[in-house]
Amino acid sequence: MALKEFTLNQIGGIFGTLRLTNRTMIESEINDVLKSAKVGRLGLYDTGSPYVVPVNFAFETGHIYFHSADVGTKMGLIRKNPSVCFEVDQYIRTVEASSLCGYDTAYRSVIAFGKARILVDAEEKAKALRVIVSKYARPEEARKLETTIVEAHRSSQGSRTVVVDILIQQMTGKHHVPEDVVLGTLTKETAQA
Repeated sequence: MALKEFTLNQIGGIFGTLRLTNRTMIESEINDVLKSAKVGRLGLYDTGSPYVVPVNFAFETGHIYFHSADVGTKMGLIRKNPSVCFEVDQYIRTVEASSLCGYDTAYRSVIAFGKARILVDAEEKAKALRVIVSKYARPEEARKLETTIVEAHRSSQGSRTVVVDILIQQMTGKHHVPEDVVLGTLTKETAQA
């Protein structure tokens, strides 16, 4: 899916407009958060009940990939209703103020809406898994991932690996980053100060 085929809605969304438009992120900032966040939260819906589950994932323009066992609540809900919401956030630090009621949080967050598609083509699955492996391991490890390995793999519980591609239809990003924070140089200590 080309970037132009989904909406980068910077001031509005499915649920209305952002209240603090000065905190709206531009596309490059949104992409940075999606590429650097280690865990995302997948929002699914079943009749009458929302369901949110954390997943490891990887982002490529227009797509969010994750893998899963082929059974369980998450995959059952995706098969019933492929419309999903995906959220990532980065806590930077608490911003102190003279009054406790004035405290704030420095953060970056992205919400994407899209359609989840279970990949069935073996080469498509392997390509998506290479993107994920490149993020969490090393690119040279990802290049070793062969289609036959993907198809043959079973979890310790005996489940086959399913790869899901979320085709992003709309996404928004919001942030509050104080001037004294330099993104890209955040250390663990800075991010939790």
